[in-house]
Amino acid sequence: MPLPIPPEDSGFTHDHALELARKAGASQDDLRMADAYARELDVHAAWGLPFNGYCNAAGYGYVQEPTMAVAQDGWNSHEAFNKLSRGAQTAIVYFSLERGHDIDRESARNFLKHERGIIIHGNQPY
Repeated sequence: MPLPIPPEDSGFTHDHALELARKAGASQDDLRMADAYARELDVHAAWGLPFNGYCNAAGYGYVQEPTMAVAQDGWNSHEAFNKLSRGAQTAIVYFSLERGHDIDRESARNFLKHERGIIIHGNQPY
């Protein structure tokens, strides 16, 4: 079953995601790496997957569950994510806040909270 297509405008801009990633320490090289990974997510239709490892565990809240990040074509988005630099990981997680899939936004919030110490309430600091 194909993943839903994200809405054209989720209310966040890519420029703002770049700004936040830079504030969190992402370098230009990190941003280039994140852009390349974003293209891979597009190619494998994997934006709706919890590529950063966090997913909803059916009523248990968000947990670290990397096995849910395998795309329909077999590409392991979590494995590829783990190969990114720390700054590129942070950038791509900020990019995922732009997306229309709740799993992207919610897993991003959990990743930022538990892995980077950045708390986002609702859509803040956006």
